[in-house]
Amino acid sequence: MNPLEAPRRISFDLETFAGVARKKWWIVPLTMLIGLTLMFWQESDLKTEARYFSLTRMYEPTDEGAPLTLVGVNTDLIGQFPDETNQALLLESAEITKKIQANFDREISLSVQPFDKTFSLNTETDGPAVTRFSFKPSRRFSYELTCIESDEKNCAEALNLYAQELQTIRLTATKAGFANSIELIDSLLAADIQLSPDDLSRLNLQKNAFNQAITLASGEIIQISERKYLEGETVQTVDIKSYLFGLLVGLVIGIIILIQFVVTDSKIRSARSLITATSYEKYLGEATSTTDSNSLQLLAAALRGSSSDEIRWIKILPVGAETIDERFATVLAKILGEQVSITKSFVQLTAADLAPSKGAAFLLAVVKNSAQVGELKQIWSVIEKSGNTVLGSALITQ
Repeated sequence: MNPLEAPRRISFDLETFAGVARKKWWIVPLTMLIGLTLMFWQESDLKTEARYFSLTRMYEPTDEGAPLTLVGVNTDLIGQFPDETNQALLLESAEITKKIQANFDREISLSVQPFDKTFSLNTETDGPAVTRFSFKPSRRFSYELTCIESDEKNCAEALNLYAQELQTIRLTATKAGFANSIELIDSLLAADIQLSPDDLSRLNLQKNAFNQAITLASGEIIQISERKYLEGETVQTVDIKSYLFGLLVGLVIGIIILIQFVVTDSKIRSARSLITATSYEKYLGEATSTTDSNSLQLLAAALRGSSSDEIRWIKILPVGAETIDERFATVLAKILGEQVSITKSFVQLTAADLAPSKGAAFLLAVVKNSAQVGELKQIWSVIEKSGNTVLGSALITQ
């Protein structure tokens, strides 16, 4: 089997991960900083003040038709003209908006939300087999006025002006509703129909009551609640949980990127990655140039076992560096009792340098954390195809 085509094993190499982490550690704090910044920007929009201020007031109109029940008028049947919903539309009309906006030096935004009457269902029994149903108003009409501006300056005054305009609109509508009832009563009194004295008296009394109601009508509305909001997050309102979430997301993304670098890393950083790139049979060991290390003794033993009696000269070819420490050759030569030399780097070799020599073989000295897998395979292939013998490879720590 060709040692350059050893089956690839998918495994977790802690040493490779540590090697990449030492070089790319800055990715994790960078992504954490980016995550923190993005979360801060999203939550605060980089604002030191709220984006806008809103003031909301709830108004309830006085039921000016209620006293008419004293003269037998069903006030639920008296409608205003225009009705409450259309009154809200009139309040938001361009004419009134322009009139009120003229009092201020910047734009005021108003929204009006009318709340209609709600009704309850009453059930009455009239005899053993007759049931009557009726609807009764359970809540009067109300208005919710909301003013929005960039900061709290004009909203209170603006809502006061809008409330005055609404009061004027309601007064006109209330009087119109009463006037319609008077017109109906006048038509009944003028019609050629027989009315009893009691009916005539009741209709005249109700007509006078409607006239007095028109005189007394004011269109009054009463403020029943007020709410203020500062809309939009600011720098001061960003919660610590948002910062922690941004840091956590950045940490996870940074680790994922770091793992991606580990997976795609092509440098030989450990014995495992060197064995994976070549094969276990062609791996001769790992050595350092320190004098107190026994690694060169072990490498020499592996070289002796992988070579034959014919081999008298070992050429050490650096992979991943221009050259390696001369002590590697000196110590190995002393241990093996053979000629050991360090060649030039692969890119400097000529055809004459690669010419096969009787009794000579190559040892590929793979420099840790520097040599590339592709580079190693290319060098190995060229040396073998040039007719030379490759004893194997060793991982060298400079």
